Amino acid sequence: MRTVEHLSGHRPVWLRVVVSPGAGRIRLLPPLRFAEGHELVEAGQAVARLIHGDRETEIVAPVSGRVSSVMALDGEPVIAGQPVMAIEPEAEPTS
Repeated sequence: MRTVEHLSGHRPVWLRVVVSPGAGRIRLLPPLRFAEGHELVEAGQAVARLIHGDRETEIVAPVSGRVSSVMALDGEPVIAGQPVMAIEPEAEPTS
């Protein structure tokens, strides 16, 4: 059987997209860790805040991994479900 890795020479990359839980303004939080020039996050780590009037909601990383892409600008208005960030999850340990 030929796999994607076999055909392309690269392993597939799976991303988890973090979306805004509601409408408001996004405030990106500063990174806590870097490795080899990439921001690393832990599952449950707050990566942004959604501000709507006098309410703030933390947006957390669903998985541990490397931030692959930030898709919202700090201070930008966002809507519910709008992608904010993509995270490449840490590799599964091999047994």
